[in-house]
Order: sequence, then structure tokens, then C-alpha cells
Amino acid sequence: MKKVFQRLKKMYNDLKIKYKLFILVSWTMIISFSFIFFGLQYAFHAYDEQLYSKSSQVLSTSSNGIENELKNLEEVSYNILTDPQIQQYLASINEESTEYEKFQLRTNMMDKLLSYVNKEKYILSVNLIDAYGEEYNVGPKTLKISNEQKENIIEMAVEADGSNVWIHPKNTNFTFATAREIRQYRNLSFDNLGTLIIYINMDKLVGNILEGSKKIDGEFLIASKNDLIYPKETETPFKEAALSAGAGYQIKNIDKKNYFLVHIKSNYFEWEYLNVIPFNHIFKDINIIKTLLIIIFILMFFAVTFLGIRFARNITSPLENLVAGMQFVKVGDFKEARKEALKTSDFHDDEVGTLQQNFQNMIQQIDELINENYSKQLTIKETEFKALQAQINPHFLYNTLESINWLAKGNGQTQISKMVESLGYLLRNSISLKQPLITIEDELNIVKNYITIQKYRFEERLDFHLQVDSDIVGYYIPKLTLQPLVENAIHYALEPMIDPCKISIYSELDKETIKLVVEDKGPGMEPSFIEKLKRGEVKTRGQGVGLSNIDDRIKLSYGEQYGVTIESAPNQGTKVIIVLPYDRGGDYV
Repeated sequence: MKKVFQRLKKMYNDLKIKYKLFILVSWTMIISFSFIFFGLQYAFHAYDEQLYSKSSQVLSTSSNGIENELKNLEEVSYNILTDPQIQQYLASINEESTEYEKFQLRTNMMDKLLSYVNKEKYILSVNLIDAYGEEYNVGPKTLKISNEQKENIIEMAVEADGSNVWIHPKNTNFTFATAREIRQYRNLSFDNLGTLIIYINMDKLVGNILEGSKKIDGEFLIASKNDLIYPKETETPFKEAALSAGAGYQIKNIDKKNYFLVHIKSNYFEWEYLNVIPFNHIFKDINIIKTLLIIIFILMFFAVTFLGIRFARNITSPLENLVAGMQFVKVGDFKEARKEALKTSDFHDDEVGTLQQNFQNMIQQIDELINENYSKQLTIKETEFKALQAQINPHFLYNTLESINWLAKGNGQTQISKMVESLGYLLRNSISLKQPLITIEDELNIVKNYITIQKYRFEERLDFHLQVDSDIVGYYIPKLTLQPLVENAIHYALEPMIDPCKISIYSELDKETIKLVVEDKGPGMEPSFIEKLKRGEVKTRGQGVGLSNIDDRIKLSYGEQYGVTIESAPNQGTKVIIVLPYDRGGDYV
């Protein structure tokens, strides 16, 4: 885990500044939204609790009202079965009564029952079944039930032993009823006189209780165990929700709609009351707020991200240009470095703008100093070269050599004549200051005349070979480049040896460069001596033109990628390689 964290930390540290700023802004937005979102969720939960508390209070009040009305109807049923007249009528009925007597008793019984019905607005119908199965029906709506249902109700009433029984028959056109067994209490005989059934208008009862608090698209339900008491099963899609509802409140999807369900239990009946409230209605504003919050956050995230990237780019783009410019400075290309730094058109007065301006001034000053230093070095080398040439009066020497040459020819001394002619050629080329660059052919002619003189001195000991490609003789080279190298080879390779020493000049070509190699088979050099030679710390002989001088003149003429390299080892001889561009020199002259 620690390694993973360290790896992530390293990846973050290696990111560009603009990406770091983007991550910072993104995480700030996400954390802020998380706090707001969870805060709102807590507030919504608290709102749900408050809604449940209020709804349960309303539900409790409604259920108490319903139960009070039902208790009142229970008391009405008790008053009916204990009514002395009804007791007397039922006790007077027997199988021996005449039809007139039965009619008279029926009329009196129904009048008495009707007096009770007229006093109660929630009684739908009163059915009284005497001991002989005779039925008496009164009320706003006379209801008929099957014989099987009638027998079941009578059986339930008998089993209750005079207590009130609440009945919810299925497959009937009524929703709720109460029943009692009627017994004769005169002389405490408790003989069965019949059964009383009161059908209750639950729609009217519940409607009056809930008047003023009707739920739009919602519903009030009463359930008992596995039965739905109110409303009728065919009138509500919430039966399953009512029968499976748990305690408290919940949000449930019914028919592809969300509903807020509040559930309480009755303290009197084995009933459960349920308020089904349309969630979308009561939470409409909250849902709008939630949706707007998410949309606003997404829009803000993209807006802040866009602005953050632009802000980061305004900061990092100048820095990236500076870094690119520094890469060109590292390789010495100040022109490209200045172009990269100038890619940002506007310079501000902030820290980055100040850094850009200072960088511009710095590379300009460095470029000027380098150019000035190159100019000074070139001037110094040319001055030294001219001073070397001016050490001897060239015209005096040239005239003297001409006189010696004619004298030698007059006396038949051909060797002296050739030496004098070669020396004269060397002098003419050394005092010519018209061009700093000459063709390779002219440089080789200088070498040939120099070798001619040295041949008379060293004879067979000097084994010189020249193999230069004829295709490159027209290309340019700094004047007095090869001759000083041949002179050094004679001094450092030939002179210390007794045996003949081979000295060669040959060329190597590729697509972009020309290599002229001056090689000797002498004793070679130690690496430390080569380093001193490259630094110009070794005092040269002959004309005094050292390797560092030749290397500097080539670099000044063609560029830093060209110049002189040395390959040498003790007893392995020495190679001095001159690298020139594969160009005729027109751009450099």
C-alpha cells in the first residue's frame, strides 16, 4: 500500500503544472458537491421524519375518529338487543301465531328498528333474524346476503356468546358489519331470540372523518390481517401495499409511481391504518431542487474545468515556452531559443512575465557576448597569423631566393634550384592575405613544395604518400591547415626515428563531410600529451601554427561540428583528422 501511495505521489509530482491545477480544481468541486449533497440528503431525511410525524398524527386522529364512531355503533347494537319492546316482540313469536299476529309483530319490529336507524347516519342497513329464521330488514339500503353467509354470521355471533362481532364478508356488496346474538334476559333464561346484523356505510363514515384532509391521488386504507376492510378491493390498487406495509414509513413504487406510506396500528381493533401519499406530489419541489442541484453542479463542473484549464494555460504556456527555449540554449541555438520565448505575444507584469523578460535579456546578452568573443578570438588569431607572416620582409626574401635560383641554374645545380623554387612557392603563399580559405588543391600544392624541400634533407627516411580524391580538390579549406600538420609529423615522428617513417595524406568521404587524414607511423603519443596538445599547452615548432589554432579556424569558418581530432597511442603512430563540410565553401568564404 505504501509503495502504491509513493508511486501515485511520484506520478502527481511529475505531472505538468496545468494538470496539477486541473486535479486540484476537480477535487475541490467534487468534495464541495459531496458535502452539499450529503447535507441535503440529511435535510431530506429530517424532512421525511417530520412528514411522517405529522402524517402519523393526522392518521392517528382519523383512526380515533373512525373507531369512536364504530364504538358508538357497537353501543347502538347493544341498545337494540336490550330494548324491552324488541325483546318482547321476539319472545312473542312462535310457530302457532296466526298470520295476522305475525304481520302485526313484523310491523312493530320494523318500526322500532327504523327508529334506531334514523338516529344514526352511518347505518346502511339493519337485519334482524329471529329464532325461526324470519328476517327483518330496515335502512336506507336493504342488503341481501346468501344463506351460507347468513349461517356463518349467525354461527360467529353464537360463538361470541352475546359479545359484539365485527364482520367483513367477502364477495358481497358491503364492506363492513357488526353482529350480536340476541338472548332473552327476562327471568335470566338467556334463551336465543335471534341475531342482529348492522351493515355500516364505511364510505360515508371514512369520508366524513377524512373530510378536509383528502389526499390528491392518494388513499386512506384499513386492513385487518389478510383482509382489506376499506376501501373495496376493486376500488384501490394499494391492497398489496396495505397488507405488506411495515411499521413507520417507507417509500414504495406502485404502478410505476412512488408513494409515501405512513402506517400505524389500532389500539382497539386488530386493524392497521395506512395513508398512501403520492411521493411526487409532496416531494415535487424537493425533486426539482435535487435535479437542479445535479444539473447546476455538472454545468459548474464543466464551466470551472474550462475556466481552470484556460487559467492554468495562461500560467503554464509561458513557462513551457521558457523550458523549450532553455533546451535550445543548452545546445547553443540562441536564435531558436528566442523564437520559443517569444511565442507568447503579451508580456504581463506578474512573476511569469518578469521571468520571460529576464530570460529574453539573458539570452540576448549571452548571444552578444558569444559573438563578441568569437570575433575577438578570430581577430586575435588573424593578428597572430599576420604577425607571423610579417616577421620576415617577404619581398627581400623572395628577391634573394630568385637570385639564388638563377645562380644555381647557371652553375648546373638542379637540386638547389628545385629547393629554392619550392621555398619561393611556400613564401608566396604564406604572404598572400587575399583569402583566408583556399582550395584543397592549392593547400596540397603547398604541402608538395614543403615535402620537396624536406626530401632533400631526409632523403629515403621520409616516405611520403598522397591519396586525395580528385572530386574534392575544388572544395575549400582554411589556408595553412595541412602543411603545419605535415611539419609536425616530421618533427614528432620522423626526426626521432632512424628507420624510414611513412607519412600519408588521404581522404575519406561520406554524404555530409570530407575527412582529410594526416597519418604517420611514428612513435605515437601518450593520452595526456594529446590532451595538452588539444588545449594548446604544447609549444609548437616550425611556423608555430598549433593544432588548437587550426581547430579554431575551422570551427570559426564552418561551425562547431567541424574541426580537428587526434587518434594516437604509444608505438601505434598518429592520425590527425580534419573534418570539413561537403560543400564547395561558397557560403563560408
